[in-house]
Amino acid sequence: MKKPRVKNSREVLQHIDPSKKVRVYRNSHKGCISVKQNGIVRCHADNVVLKNCKFIVSKAGQRRVRLEKKNKVHAYVEGYVIDAHEADLAIGDSQWSEVYYDPYKHNGFMDKEQDKIAEFANFVDVDGDGFIGAQIIAHGIKHQHKHFKNIYNQLNDPLFKLFSMN
Repeated sequence: MKKPRVKNSREVLQHIDPSKKVRVYRNSHKGCISVKQNGIVRCHADNVVLKNCKFIVSKAGQRRVRLEKKNKVHAYVEGYVIDAHEADLAIGDSQWSEVYYDPYKHNGFMDKEQDKIAEFANFVDVDGDGFIGAQIIAHGIKHQHKHFKNIYNQLNDPLFKLFSMN
């Protein structure tokens, strides 16, 4: 079944349960943002605004992309869809920061201004321009702490998992 194509968050809200989180990702085949909820793509959008966001990169998916040199969906922004006006009211005149993801250069979504991995954000605005890819701006970014990064990498190391199970 063909999924609906919508313009913005207000229209996305008509196709999802707003009380549940969604995952959004760049759909390079359709030149838009795909909106997934409960494991099912609910719609495709030109723009989506989220609150209480987490930046997610599947490490296994990232390894596969780096090995095969083919783009496959493995990076998402997770959060609750809100109308853009709600974010504007909450943020006021505060600045947004650009966030980007390059699977060949970085292990996570990067805060361009701080040059640090972004883990969470209060608000994220994802714009799915079909020509240049997704443009992502975020407000209230929380960065990955170096200490936790080392622990996270160790816990996700297959050898660590193998030896810690004994």
